[in-house]
Amino acid sequence: MAAYSKIYFCLKFVTALLASGLIAGCEQPPAEELALVQTDNGAFAADLSTAGVYSVISTQTGVQLWDVEKQLPTFAWQHQPNQPNLVHTVKISHNNKFVLTAEDQAFAVWNMQTGANKGYYRIEKSEIVTADISQTGQQVALGLMDGRVLFIELDTGRRLEFLGHTERISQLSMSANGQYILSGGYDGKALLWRSQNAQIVYDFAHTGRITQVALDHQARFAFTANSTNQSYIWDLTNGEKLSQLNYTARQQIFTSVKFSHNGLWLATGAPKQKIKIWSVKSGELLAQWPIKADNFAATVLDFAFNLQDDVLYANTSFGLVQAWSLQLFQQQ
Repeated sequence: MAAYSKIYFCLKFVTALLASGLIAGCEQPPAEELALVQTDNGAFAADLSTAGVYSVISTQTGVQLWDVEKQLPTFAWQHQPNQPNLVHTVKISHNNKFVLTAEDQAFAVWNMQTGANKGYYRIEKSEIVTADISQTGQQVALGLMDGRVLFIELDTGRRLEFLGHTERISQLSMSANGQYILSGGYDGKALLWRSQNAQIVYDFAHTGRITQVALDHQARFAFTANSTNQSYIWDLTNGEKLSQLNYTARQQIFTSVKFSHNGLWLATGAPKQKIKIWSVKSGELLAQWPIKADNFAATVLDFAFNLQDDVLYANTSFGLVQAWSLQLFQQQ
């Protein structure tokens, strides 16, 4: 076993949440099941499909789509052939049919089955900071530098501008059906709103700029975090705070977060090579372990739980897709 996988980590279990009978204690890191090298030069954007079957990465040479199960690249894309790759955001639709790629002033949608480009679009007057795509590939949300969020229906051309923020958008997450968008900005606002009419459903209060937001795939929970130590999980049935991640650091910037399918856990990635698994219900830390990297600054760019929640995938800035067995969590 490689040296990095011999580092011990401590599992903390919350009895009220994990009634399955897991016992607190110190164990070795979970068994690594995959270390897929996608590039030797690192990635500056990456995404995983809902269950970790596909990966898309943006590198110096362009964008690549990978079949993780087959461990093979399937398509390579570029916005501008023979030009430097400037794509900073990549997203796979929930139904594994489309990929969104975005750079500062342009975005494109690609067919995952054929590799064909479905459209290339430019925006004016601002720059794209973050973006997301619905499962049909017909709805796109763009978070802009000037504080606007653009919601675009590509098939009809309908555009909606959300003006609920007063400063640049930092992160956004769109529901699979494209009907709801959670946006966070430098103004300290994290807002859940309807894409049909820009009506705000919930205003999740923070102090300081928002650094991360995420929606649970099944619309049960939302995660919001600011640049200090306010990292909250919200119940979307009533808009109430369900829990706060329990850590002592005064500042914690998450590069990626993902809810498990069973709704019990939240995976987070941050600089310094640590993956952490938290209890959704209590906010307690359940497990942590490092990713593989030769650079201390490497971090997780996206996570995916498989459908059984017994494998966790991580797409890293080191250019790897790694996967670990979570069967310990499944023990009765």
